[in-house]
Amino acid sequence: MPLLPRTILAALGLLLFSCQKEGPENVEVSAQESAAETMPPRPKGPLVKSSECAGCHKEATEAWKKSHHALAHRDFGNEVDEEAFAGFEVTLGNANWKFTGTAENPRIEWSHTGSDVTQPGDPKPSMVIGVDPLIQYLLHTGDGRYQVPDLAWDPVKKEWFSIYGDDQRSPGEWGHWTERGMNWNSQCAYCHFTGLEKKHDPETDGYHTTWVEQGVGCAQCHGPSRENHGSDECIIDPARKYTKKQWMESCATCHARRGEFDEKFSIGDDFNNHYSLALPSQPGLWYPDGQQLDEVYKYNSFLLSRMGHKGIACTDCHDPHEANPIGGEVAVRSNALCMTCHGGGANEATVINPVEHSFHAPGTSGASCVDCHMPKRTYMGRDPRSDHRFPRPDPLLTKELGTPNACNDCHSDKGLDWQIEWTHKWYGEDMNAVGRKRTRAVHAANEQRPGALDLLIESFDVEEIDAWQATLLRLMAPWASDSRVVQRANRSANDGGPLARTAAALLIGRRGDQGPMLEKLLTDPIKAVRVEAAWSSLENLSIDHPVFAEISAMADHQSDQPTGAMTMARLAVKRGDIPDAEKWFQRAAKWDPSSPVPRRDLAVFLSGIGRTGDSLQWLEEAARLAPDNAEIPYLSALAQAEVGNPAKAAELLTEAVRIQPDFARAWYNLGLLQNSQGQPQDAVNSLQRAAALEPTNPDAPYAMATIYLRMGNAEYAINSAQEAVRRQPDHPQATQFLRQLGQ
Repeated sequence: MPLLPRTILAALGLLLFSCQKEGPENVEVSAQESAAETMPPRPKGPLVKSSECAGCHKEATEAWKKSHHALAHRDFGNEVDEEAFAGFEVTLGNANWKFTGTAENPRIEWSHTGSDVTQPGDPKPSMVIGVDPLIQYLLHTGDGRYQVPDLAWDPVKKEWFSIYGDDQRSPGEWGHWTERGMNWNSQCAYCHFTGLEKKHDPETDGYHTTWVEQGVGCAQCHGPSRENHGSDECIIDPARKYTKKQWMESCATCHARRGEFDEKFSIGDDFNNHYSLALPSQPGLWYPDGQQLDEVYKYNSFLLSRMGHKGIACTDCHDPHEANPIGGEVAVRSNALCMTCHGGGANEATVINPVEHSFHAPGTSGASCVDCHMPKRTYMGRDPRSDHRFPRPDPLLTKELGTPNACNDCHSDKGLDWQIEWTHKWYGEDMNAVGRKRTRAVHAANEQRPGALDLLIESFDVEEIDAWQATLLRLMAPWASDSRVVQRANRSANDGGPLARTAAALLIGRRGDQGPMLEKLLTDPIKAVRVEAAWSSLENLSIDHPVFAEISAMADHQSDQPTGAMTMARLAVKRGDIPDAEKWFQRAAKWDPSSPVPRRDLAVFLSGIGRTGDSLQWLEEAARLAPDNAEIPYLSALAQAEVGNPAKAAELLTEAVRIQPDFARAWYNLGLLQNSQGQPQDAVNSLQRAAALEPTNPDAPYAMATIYLRMGNAEYAINSAQEAVRRQPDHPQATQFLRQLGQ
């Protein structure tokens, strides 16, 4: 009973794997490509400090100096720091903190009751993140590595608080402040600096991080300088003109939940050539209607909105130098900013009379656009952020699915039925818009409800927004080989936007396609598409294909984190470099001591190279960390069977189906094992469970046919074999079995 069903790589693949109208997405892409064709070449000079721009651009500089961009990062030592280190002691759970020494000799001291872990590195903070509503202080822990304590300073309330709230993390957890989840070099620095390069050394696991200046300065948004420009000439090339979309994608490099391919983005580049974007297909980040749940940083949500689809961009509403809404808070609260489009229909906006539309008196919260369509959610303990999905409040979906709605923020005392009555009375059939059906489809897929695929397809066929098309396609992944999914994936691969093509690459690779459609995606002009196609088809991808070099470089960039280490291991397996693969799997397990995932994957790898005995210790660790994960005892059972311990294997398979009663493959293997141990009736019972749970899989019925025959029950044997053939008409063993019995 081998642990690996096909190859090491196949198994690991299954286990491992964010106001001028310029038109909707397809028009915008064309405009960007057209601009790129006529734009002068990118300057090759270095990024420069903002002080070199200030002489000519005084007004912009003064606005920028007060912005959160300019103040995103600084050295320690101003009057706020004096207050924060005036002598505070804080105890949260088992964590004990002291902040002392004022600005002259500041110290952050930490200890953890019940743990022998000691504070690493220098207790003196050297650099500071942010200005308000919270400030974080960095500690150098050696080898160029900086860590961010989870306690932050509130400059208004003048108190220390945990950005995790009640979720107090323990030493050894990836997200604890001493571990990699709170490593500044990898997790924070890029978006708080200009021209930052992480420069991780994989041999020493240290950093040699460099930057041009602290804070988000001119060059981070405007790009590199021109070589040999005159003293009276602009440092950047004024002939390079960018579209709104290009400016927005520059903002998105930090204001998005995304995976990072590299650190090479520059204004004018396509975002999708440097990053992979998270979408609501990823559990736990958004509610099924696209409202923000976890920290998603705005851009992703904006792409899910009608405004984003219609070509509105960041700079339509935000001053790029002040980094505030145009016209300030007054323009927001009075609806003046929203009415620049919705007052007269600019950018294809729906014309709205705020009083008639809101049914609330002017000046009340219900009359403010942002209160209903940009509800806030607080992150990092003290940072309320507006939802840039611009959701429509829908109390009916709150009742059905638990999604939030802004009506409930003020009228929870009235109850949901009252809210449903009035929203339907006021807005009628408009409440039954595309978004409501789509939300139900996403929820059904996330909850693995019967009929989910039908709902996804129905929603996909009327969806116009690229980000939602991609979300719906990704949620179809369990049905990648279904003819309806194949048709829609192929159509998206040919005609979809960049996000839909990326999702199509996942589906086409998953279904095992090795033809011209896959090659088209492996050579797509957008890197995110090529990368997705490569990962989803890695088992059959040649290491000589150009995209293999791309995913290898991406993995190297990410190799200072556990997921990156596992990616490096997977690529080493593909290259046939077994020692390198084991090295990276070991690093992933070491770097994420509280996660079962790298231990599980290391165990699969070890078993695949014939070291099943060694794999057992890692599976035991994984089981200790995830006692409710049925996959771990299932894999352990297969390993125990392989090393000749069937009794232990049966015990573990029984545990797997106890944890997860609908685990069909565990029931199937338990049945095979019971039969081998002389328990044919128990085997049949287990196989019947497997057959019922997987009504299209012929394996369990065929296994029952062979057992029934040995039990002397030819009638049941024939019936079971016929069921296997019904499920798979070309099943060779079942067909031969029936032929031998004269059927």
